[in-house]
Amino acid sequence: MEELFNTTELNEMKEQISLLRRKLEKETIVNEKLIRASMRDKLKAVKRESYILCAVVIAAIPLWASPIFDYHSMWFKGVTIAFLFIAVAYEIYCNQLLSTQNYGNGNLIDEARKLSRYKQLGRQWHWFSIPFLCIWLPWFVYEATTAAGFFAKFVLIGGLIGGVIGGTVGLTIYRKGQNTVSEVIEQIEELTEEKE
Repeated sequence: MEELFNTTELNEMKEQISLLRRKLEKETIVNEKLIRASMRDKLKAVKRESYILCAVVIAAIPLWASPIFDYHSMWFKGVTIAFLFIAVAYEIYCNQLLSTQNYGNGNLIDEARKLSRYKQLGRQWHWFSIPFLCIWLPWFVYEATTAAGFFAKFVLIGGLIGGVIGGTVGLTIYRKGQNTVSEVIEQIEELTEEKE
């Protein structure tokens, strides 16, 4: 009789443990889905801010071609417009690595590689853009002071204010995007470590 009682208790305990395991597995799956959704939402925000910045830059291109900047040479305006187009094209190319489709149930290791590549391309852009701007800025000042005449002071002040605002906004968006991508990479690493 006592053996029957122990066997019944043992079977009940096994069933409870089994039930507990199923509940824990479901909770883990729900947590993983929430984490994946969070990663997807973070990357969507990075892409959205990047595309807004691209739209602002594209809107500035016709401004450079307008008569407002006629005191600049055609070469200067052409180089400036070409740089802006290259910047937008490069940003759009980099944003292709931020695909958010595979975060529902795709391979996160591949996504982590893409995100690492995105960060690397962002850093590489500075190897081109900073030297370009170091040449462009003195060229802008030279053209503004020689051709703008009376308005040279206003052009330089406007250019300085625009440059500081644009540089600050661009750097802020860049850093925020890089930090967000780093957070997502860390989350992917945590998820993949838990599975192993």
